[in-house]
Amino acid sequence: MKNGAESRVREPLKLSQIDQIEWADEADVVVVGYGGAGVCTALEARSHGADVLAIDRFGGGGATALSGGIVYGGGTSYQRAAGLDDTADEMYKYLRLEIGDAVKAETLRRFCDQSDSSFEWLRENGLSFGSRVYNGKRSYPPKDYDIYYSGNEASPLYATKAISAPRGHRVEGSGYTGKDFFTGLSQTAQEKGVRVSTHTVVNRLVVDHNDAVVGVEVIRLPAESEALKKHQDIIKKVNAYQRFIEKSALKAAAKARELEHKSGERLYIRAKKAVVLTTGSFSFNREMVRHYAPAFGQAMPLGTISCDGSGVVMGQSVGASVGHMDSVTAWRSISPPQSFVKSIVVNKQGRRFIAEDTYLGHLGNAIAKQDEQRAWLIIDSQTYWGAFKETLPRFGEEGYLEFRGPLLLNLLTNTTRGKTLQQLASKLGLDGEALVNEVAAYNESVASGQDAFSKKPANCRALNEGSYYAIDISIGSKKYMCPTIPMGGLQVNEETGQVLKQDGSVIDGLYAAGRAAVGIPSGFYVSGSSLADCVFSGRRAGRHATELSQPTKEKVEI
Repeated sequence: MKNGAESRVREPLKLSQIDQIEWADEADVVVVGYGGAGVCTALEARSHGADVLAIDRFGGGGATALSGGIVYGGGTSYQRAAGLDDTADEMYKYLRLEIGDAVKAETLRRFCDQSDSSFEWLRENGLSFGSRVYNGKRSYPPKDYDIYYSGNEASPLYATKAISAPRGHRVEGSGYTGKDFFTGLSQTAQEKGVRVSTHTVVNRLVVDHNDAVVGVEVIRLPAESEALKKHQDIIKKVNAYQRFIEKSALKAAAKARELEHKSGERLYIRAKKAVVLTTGSFSFNREMVRHYAPAFGQAMPLGTISCDGSGVVMGQSVGASVGHMDSVTAWRSISPPQSFVKSIVVNKQGRRFIAEDTYLGHLGNAIAKQDEQRAWLIIDSQTYWGAFKETLPRFGEEGYLEFRGPLLLNLLTNTTRGKTLQQLASKLGLDGEALVNEVAAYNESVASGQDAFSKKPANCRALNEGSYYAIDISIGSKKYMCPTIPMGGLQVNEETGQVLKQDGSVIDGLYAAGRAAVGIPSGFYVSGSSLADCVFSGRRAGRHATELSQPTKEKVEI
């Protein structure tokens, strides 16, 4: 495999004439992958009068339907209803600090300026949001809250440069609401006439004599067939629980490919205007991850087995350029409970290296840069036993039920105890003197109110004497897995969404959006920015694909 490419993706089929093959179907715009970006692309293209056919390897939804359903936005009507004084300007200032030059300044500016109107577009297409604000420190808002600090906005390091505001908007629904995000939009898309072909895998692109993309080759499982039923059962089990167990998920993916190969019918679908690749990340293509982002090769992939990098590889098969392929979001959450944030995190040298109340993506990426990607959370006895109380059920409360299981497992199976810091360091293989000095320095900073890493004073508490405990939060920890998602993808024209070649010219007839493309989260992922980017980049691709009438030869600097 070249660059860890997904084996099922074939080299493009080149036609000397369009009618050289028999087309089983055709549409103005063919969307490959029907998750968050795919449904937004389809809706926008359809609103401009295009005949749209969306193709999905499984039943639709992809990783979006399994997500928390958080959409990032600033200056929104929902914030205003909550009495929050936020603007697109402050959103821009903050995100510029986070994502760097992943996209051009003017692209990020458009993304921020369109934030409020994007939420209005989502509302018009069937989604609901609320205005109840949660001001605490959590990786996901509790039940009955709608808006929260989904990134590092409140950190002193950022708040001095951009006015902080909670910008993570949770789609209304039960539990994790990514399913509600996709279901709401896909129902509207169906009502508006978007056609969808599920359990149909795109095998390769079809190009004409000028190398313009004019269609796709697919493998479709026959309706009502036994193979289709097995295919449906595979993805149902994967999405329910196997996606958290890498070996089981990859085994299921292999079974799905075998079914497709043995029982699928090969067909050709013509795209009269454009093909848009919205196939998600390459999280479950572990060879691809190890090739482009080896530091995260032992981490847990997050998403579903349809996140196989096939869209990126298809783009590469026709000469596309890729970018930020080593950019991976690594979610290392240590809260709740809040008491863990008030403790310290150390590396193999027994040293702190980051503020513990930082955004979970910053913590994960910082751990990945340490020796052997190792790190431990050091807590005292009071914090340890207090955490057990956090795992006890509370009548009528569902606020963070999803965290109690992992917390209890950490306390029972992923914890090392030492009567003293020296003994704890010895068991962990750390420098005992360094750890003792680090805890002493931290306790002194708590007393002085001057934390070396600018942790918020409210999140600082001295570690008491007595027994100490260490929880392994290393990237490759098998007892407390670190979820990761690659954020790199195909380079695109940031005004149109057209896929770019190595020389900066566009590939006629080919677009990309969402995690198959370089986008807003590619520099650094802030919770909610991926779904917001699916809306932004999906609508951009859908709109411009329908307007495309003549090949574009202008080159873009990449």
